Amino acid sequence: MKQKYHIRKDVKGKTLLIQEFAILTANTGKQKYPKIQDDDYSLLCEQTYGAGEVKSASSTGKDDLILLLRNQHFFPIGTYMDKIADVVMGMYASKGEQHEDLVFDDKTVLMSNLDEQATLAEVTDDTKQNPAKNVDNLIEDDSAKKGTDKS
Repeated sequence: MKQKYHIRKDVKGKTLLIQEFAILTANTGKQKYPKIQDDDYSLLCEQTYGAGEVKSASSTGKDDLILLLRNQHFFPIGTYMDKIADVVMGMYASKGEQHEDLVFDDKTVLMSNLDEQATLAEVTDDTKQNPAKNVDNLIEDDSAKKGTDKS
């Protein structure tokens, strides 16, 4: 599923608006090179936050900002939320009205996670098959130190 997050900092209204959109139809999947347009997205969720609470949370750190932004209706996965928080922090670090669209494709995220898991599995399998491999690299050679300590 392709998702889009529209993030808008409204200085006059003293709010932050985050809209979550997704493509819910399979029409674009049938095309070899689909051209996605704004009409293809459906609004899933719209959240408004007070500028004061967003500034306060972003000044204490990204984790606090994420805790503020997430709720029972708006709960993007960690990868998306991390990027959303970066954009919001950037918006509140500068002045003026701003807006930005973040577009994500779940397929890309899942494929990158599979690559990471495969790499982790290779490392885990290698240590299971040969746990003593490269142990010598982990242990320092104390013999040189012992010879100098005796004098």
